[in-house]
Amino acid sequence: MQAKRINKWLNSSELKSSLKEQNILDWLNEEGSITARISSDFKFKLEVLSDDIGMAEDEEYFALNIASEEVRIREVILYGDLKPLVYARSIIPNLTASKGYPGLGTIGSKPLGDLLFQSDLFVKTHQEFAQFQNPSEEVIWGRRTHYLVRGYPLSVMEVFLSP
Repeated sequence: MQAKRINKWLNSSELKSSLKEQNILDWLNEEGSITARISSDFKFKLEVLSDDIGMAEDEEYFALNIASEEVRIREVILYGDLKPLVYARSIIPNLTASKGYPGLGTIGSKPLGDLLFQSDLFVKTHQEFAQFQNPSEEVIWGRRTHYLVRGYPLSVMEVFLSP
């Protein structure tokens, strides 16, 4: 993905003091599925960039509170009316995919948000926010949401591609 995080992850209160643009705050604080929100206003399309087993970044293991090991890394772009709106990167540890929710390893081109919001097995534990810089050097915002699935961790980062 071409967007690069340019500040530390912020909690909700730090976000409120750092960002005053209500439209961006509305997207960052969306409680429901981003997929559903896009679908309600636009023709939705999902493009899977990658869905492979590999090594995540050290900071991602730390955030999930797991040891460094191979994990499923899924990267997608969510489009609205063929315009790329959201880049999403999910980190799914092996135990989460095998014991937490076995379907996580085989969702293919289906939106992960459909699973997260249709099953009460996914429990959101916390959310954090950061600024990113896109390839045009514009500052954009993203969020990372942490879940537990039957006690096993999962994280989903969503970067909103338009400033």
